[in-house]
Amino acid sequence: MKRHALAGAMAVVCATVTVSVIEGTPHQLPGVALGSPVLLHAERALALLAVTAAALSILVQAARGRLPIELSSSGLRYEAEAADDAAAAAADLQEQLDDLGRLVVELAERLDALAHRP
Repeated sequence: MKRHALAGAMAVVCATVTVSVIEGTPHQLPGVALGSPVLLHAERALALLAVTAAALSILVQAARGRLPIELSSSGLRYEAEAADDAAAAAADLQEQLDDLGRLVVELAERLDALAHRP
C-alpha cells in the first residue's frame, strides 16, 4: 500500500513539474520568481501540487461519504469533526457541573455542621 502511495505521489510531482515546463517561461518573470526561471517552475509545480493534493483529499473523503461543511483559511472542516467538538464540549460542561455539584454538597455539609454546633 505504501509503495502505491509513494509511486502515486512521485507521479503527481512529475506531472506538476512537466506541466510547469510545458507552460514555459514568460519573457518577463513575475516578482515572486525573483528573476529565476528555475524558481518560477518550482513555485508553479508546488502550487499545482498543493491544488492536486487538496482535490485528491476531498475526493477520497467524498468516496467515504464525507463532504466538507466548511472551507476557511485554516482548511476544510467535516461534519464528524464538528460532532466530535460538540461532544468534547458537552463532556467538559458535564465535568464542570459535577464539580459544582460536589462543591455545593460540601458547602451544605459545612453549613449543617456549623448549625449543629452548640
